[in-house]
Amino acid sequence: MDILGDIAGIRGTQLKALKELTALRTERPGLIHFNLLEGICTLTSQWNKEIALYINRSGIVSAVAIGQHATVKLPPLPARQAGRLRCIHTHPGGNATLSPMDLSALSSAGLESMSSIGVKNGQITGIEIAFPGDSGHEILNLTPKEFEDFSYDTAVNDFRARPAGQVSKVSDQEKAFLVALEDEDPGYELLSELAELALSAGVEVVGQLLQPKRFGSPVSYIGKGKLQELTQHLQNSGANVLICDDELLPVQQRTLEQATGIKVLDRTTLILDIFALRAKSREGKLQVELAQLKHLLPRLSGQGINLSRLGGGVGTRGPGESKLEMDKRRVRKKINLLETELIEIRKVRTTQRRQREKSGIPLIALVGYTNAGKTTFLQKAMEQTRSKGEVIQGEDKLFATLDPIVRGIKLNQNTHILLSDTVGFIQKLPHQLLHAFLATLEEVQNADILIHVLDASHPRALERADTVHSILTQLESSNKPRITLLNKTDKISHPSDLNRLAQELSHPIPMSLTQDSTLAPVWNKVLELLSIDKDETN
Repeated sequence: MDILGDIAGIRGTQLKALKELTALRTERPGLIHFNLLEGICTLTSQWNKEIALYINRSGIVSAVAIGQHATVKLPPLPARQAGRLRCIHTHPGGNATLSPMDLSALSSAGLESMSSIGVKNGQITGIEIAFPGDSGHEILNLTPKEFEDFSYDTAVNDFRARPAGQVSKVSDQEKAFLVALEDEDPGYELLSELAELALSAGVEVVGQLLQPKRFGSPVSYIGKGKLQELTQHLQNSGANVLICDDELLPVQQRTLEQATGIKVLDRTTLILDIFALRAKSREGKLQVELAQLKHLLPRLSGQGINLSRLGGGVGTRGPGESKLEMDKRRVRKKINLLETELIEIRKVRTTQRRQREKSGIPLIALVGYTNAGKTTFLQKAMEQTRSKGEVIQGEDKLFATLDPIVRGIKLNQNTHILLSDTVGFIQKLPHQLLHAFLATLEEVQNADILIHVLDASHPRALERADTVHSILTQLESSNKPRITLLNKTDKISHPSDLNRLAQELSHPIPMSLTQDSTLAPVWNKVLELLSIDKDETN
C-alpha cells in the first residue's frame, strides 16, 4: 500500500515505519489499534503534518495519506465500501475539533464516521468522533482517559440513544476568518470594517490575520508562510468561510480554496451579498443580480464543483446557487437580458426626473458613508415638516438603504424641496460595483445640493470623508454645493476632534440626530445655498 500526499522532506526510514504501523490490524470493538495510534501521534509531531487513515470494518487500514490542514487527500471510496469505512486523522497543534471540511467529507464521501485526534508533543489532547445523522452531524467528544475504555462498536450501534448532554450538534451559523493586506501597520483596526460587513451578512467572525502588502502574492493573495499559518488558524478556530479584504483575482480565489478547503469570498462578493439581502425594489434586485454575475463571470472556471461542495450561505445569495453554476455562455446571455430590462426601467426613471426638473423643485441628495445617519436624517426631516409619504426608519447596520428614496419636504411657505436618500458609500468600493448602481446614484448626479452626513465620532472620520469625496469625484459630482452634517456629536469625547473636522470640511454643521430637536441650521444653510445658486443663474 502506497503512502499518498505530501511526503516531501520525510526520510525513507520514517515512511517505512509508518507502513509497518499501518499493517497493524485493529481488533473489535476498538476504533484504532493502540500502537498504530501512538505511532501516528509521534510522527505527526515530528513532521507537523496531518496523517489520515481509512480503516474498514475488519480493522484493516486500506489507505493512508500525509498533508497539511485541508490538503490531505485520501482516494475516493469504492461504491461497495460506502458507509463501511471510518476515517481517522491527526490534528497537529493539539486542537481535536473537527473542522468544517472534516464534517463535509463525512457526508460527501459516505463514511461510517470521521474522527480527529488532537496531538501536541506526541501526546493525545482529545478525540472527536462524528457520525452522519438524519438532522445533521452528531459528535462525541472524548478525553484521552475516556478513550482508554471507549468501545467503537457500541458507539456505532448506540450513539443516537446517548443522553443529549453527551451529544453536541453542529451549529448552522457560518464562521468567518478574516484576512487583509495593508500598506501600513495599524494593527487590526482596519479589519474592523470587514468584520462589520461580515456581521451584516449574518456571519460570526472567529479570527483575523493581517500581512503587510509587500509580502502578498499574485497567486495566493498572502505569502506562502502566512498561508501555512492561516491553515493552522482555520483548524483551531473552526472557521468555514475565509473572507479577504480586497477583490481577489480568480487564480487567488482558486489557490486559497485549494489550500484551505473552505469557501473563500472577497470584499466585493461580501458587499454584493449584503446588497442582495437589502434590495427591495425590482430595479435594486436586478442591479444586484447583474453585478453578481459580472463579478462571477471571470471566476467560473472550475467553480461549479466548489459551489456544489460548499453549498449556500453567505456569498451565494441573490442569483442563487443554480444560477451561479451556469456556464459562461448562459451567464453572458443572462447579463444581456438584465441589462436590457434595466434600460427599460431607467427610461421610466428618466421620464420622472424630467418631470421633476420641469417643476423647478430643487433636489437635495443625502450622501455619506454607510451607517452614518442619512436615513435617520430623512426620517427626522419628514417628522418635523409633517411631510406626506411612508416614514422610513433608520437602522444601525451597513447598507440599510439600497433603493433610492425621494420625499417632498416643505421648508417654508415659499420653498419646497425633494430630499433623496441614496445607497451608502464604503472604502474599496470597486469601480464596476459603482457602475452597476449608477442608476441608483443618478439622484446624486442630478442634485442641486448635497448633504454629506458624516459620523463625526468615528476614529477615522476624516478618512471616511475622503472616501465619500473620492466616490463623488467618480460620479462627477464633487463640485456641487455641499453641506457637511457632523453627526453623532454626543459620542465625541474631545471637542478638539470636532473642531478639527469642522476646519477640514465644507459648510460644517455639528449635530446629533438622535439628541438635537431641530434641523433648522441645516435648512437655513440649504436656503442660503439655493439663494446663491439662483443669484448666479440670474
